[in-house]
Amino acid sequence: MSNKLSTDSYKGVRDFYPEDQFIQNYIFGVWKKTAESFGYVEYGASILEPSEIYKEKSGEEIVNEQTFTFIDRGEREVTLRPEMTPTVARMVAAHKRDLGFPLRWYSIPNLFRYEAPQRGRLREHWQLNVDIFGSKTYEADTEVIKIAYNIMRNFGATPNDFEIRLNSHSNKEDLDKVISSLKEADINNTKIDETLARGQAYYTGVVFEFFDTNVANPRSILGGGRYDNLVDLFSNDDVPAVGFGAGDVTIKDFLITHGLLPTYKSTTNLYIALLSLDYGQYAEKLANSLRSEGLNVSIDFSGRKVGDQIKVADKHKVPFLIVIGDEEVKSETFKLKDLRTGEEKPVNQSEISACVK
Repeated sequence: MSNKLSTDSYKGVRDFYPEDQFIQNYIFGVWKKTAESFGYVEYGASILEPSEIYKEKSGEEIVNEQTFTFIDRGEREVTLRPEMTPTVARMVAAHKRDLGFPLRWYSIPNLFRYEAPQRGRLREHWQLNVDIFGSKTYEADTEVIKIAYNIMRNFGATPNDFEIRLNSHSNKEDLDKVISSLKEADINNTKIDETLARGQAYYTGVVFEFFDTNVANPRSILGGGRYDNLVDLFSNDDVPAVGFGAGDVTIKDFLITHGLLPTYKSTTNLYIALLSLDYGQYAEKLANSLRSEGLNVSIDFSGRKVGDQIKVADKHKVPFLIVIGDEEVKSETFKLKDLRTGEEKPVNQSEISACVK
């Protein structure tokens, strides 16, 4: 082939190399742990939905211009989901008789919007969705805001790093109750913003957004509100709901701005280098034994010089390494090297796991 394919990804989407995936997993981990600490359980759904569920609330023009919409082979118009809320409303309506309310659900879906990529906004992203269904009380509004607040704190942010802006699409009275309840929980970085209006048409009550206070990143971090009528698209029964969404792109920008990103750590604990491929079978038996003890072990079967194998282990940020040769096989004693410090110490097989852990 004379013309090679481009290595560029599709415009507005991302590749996740191990270091990127490490950050992504960290973000997801904080999201999951915090949501579950409030008693929320995870759900999921397909990225494909019938286009009409978005047209009904957002309008046909928005669906046609800002989504990935196409006709499938069965002549059905489908859309790659641009948001999760209509999907979860459909799911709740489908099984509302079998579900125990109030529901506390969360998900981390992949979402797609056809728009010009820019800082904090791409054509696809992952988004934490946290929702409570079946409660009309202001305490439910307060709870989801508390979850968002705790997420920010669990990322290492201080209350001075962000501001909670609130408004209401209906009752101002409920807004006062929410703010008062937040203050009782020692959440004081709140502000009433009468210009705040969430973009989706389905919000019916209190709405809120978290804003970065750093001048280097003056933007919304996450947002949500009450949407009591969305389930009406699928059912005649009222199911009040309130929730929020937090995107991985904006959260990562916030963490970078405030110096809160964790340092990359490899999931591999130990790298085994071989003086010769003749020691491969011995290395396999050793590795399998160590894996049974809970270690993640990688063996270098490249046949390259030991120095080059060590460079690879170091480049991959594997913390520990042993080299296997004739001496190690005969004595069953290994030099365990800490690649972070350069220190070495002799260990026998039974000591490796404890030293690495």
